[in-house]
Amino acid sequence: MDQKQPILIISAPIGSGHVKVARALGASIQRQAAEMEVRYVNVFDFLSPAIGRFILRLYLQVLQICPAAYGAAYHWGNGSRAALAGRELISRYLAGRMHSYITAVNPAAIICTHATPAGLVAYLKRHRSLKTPAAAVVTDYIVHRLWVYPELDWYFVANQELQEYLQTQGIDPTRTMVTGIPVGDGFATAVDKESVLASLKLAGDCKTVLIMGGGAGVLPMEEIITACDAVGKPLQLIAVCGTNERLRSRLLAKGPTLKHCTLRPLGFVDNVHELMAIADILVSKSGGATSAEALSRGLPFLIYRPIPGQEEANTRYLAEHSVARRIDSPAALKAAIADLLFADPAGLEAMGSRAAALGRPGAAGAAARKILEIIRQNLLD
Repeated sequence: MDQKQPILIISAPIGSGHVKVARALGASIQRQAAEMEVRYVNVFDFLSPAIGRFILRLYLQVLQICPAAYGAAYHWGNGSRAALAGRELISRYLAGRMHSYITAVNPAAIICTHATPAGLVAYLKRHRSLKTPAAAVVTDYIVHRLWVYPELDWYFVANQELQEYLQTQGIDPTRTMVTGIPVGDGFATAVDKESVLASLKLAGDCKTVLIMGGGAGVLPMEEIITACDAVGKPLQLIAVCGTNERLRSRLLAKGPTLKHCTLRPLGFVDNVHELMAIADILVSKSGGATSAEALSRGLPFLIYRPIPGQEEANTRYLAEHSVARRIDSPAALKAAIADLLFADPAGLEAMGSRAAALGRPGAAGAAARKILEIIRQNLLD
């Protein structure tokens, strides 16, 4: 049997969104081209394990303790010449290991779903004569400057505004494609809502709030749940805790103390597409992948205390299109839940319709088709 041709998708575990986008895109490539083998690579694999753990721990602690510091660093990196110099030093440090790996694998293409590997690949193209076609899949509704590298062959972006921004940064618009942010296939398929509700022992005639983003400990879930209970109306709350078992245990204990809400705390799940399908509204952070998933499901969105940086930019985009509201306090959350779910259901329905119109559930398929076209053309050349 002929050996399958590898495609590398390189991401980073800084938040779950970059990895989710990588998996969604890789699955679509694999379905469209059985002759290809998608390999997923974590850019931290090119660091020592101790350094990788330290960076992740520091990132999460900054987000929890002082998100403003993260925002300041984000904006500094978007405008400082020193940040560009630092980027070059990091790329130089990691380039050797990555180049050896790429040479050994000999992939047909390299796809980056995080700015750090995008920078590394660009460095290798610039300094090590790497010829492999390389693409960046931008995972937010904003393009930070550290995503921008003229050496990359293709960019896949969420909307036309980002394509136009890249053009101002010297990226040829014929090398960018507006696909949307890739989401899993499940977001484009119908869901048996009654079956999903029954599996969670939830009712079909009660408003359902989906709460996501607590897995890393950044979203204050207990505060949000208390605010929902304070609405004083029957509500069903689904709280996705990810791998944060300590949080899930606390929520399991909190459930019986609620006066008006039924609470279902879940751990790590692989059926977010189903949970979004049965929810009336989402309360979460505004990460790019989560935002794209909600839009693909036509799910109205309450964005709770977005982190300065790309989350604030995503929030502005969603709010400007009237598919989400920014919420900065428990009192504001209580008021928004009461308004949208009980006082103004027509307004909620309109938000959902606008979200569905803005969503791009076929983004992964569109990006995969273009990437495979690039690979096949490269083979012909």
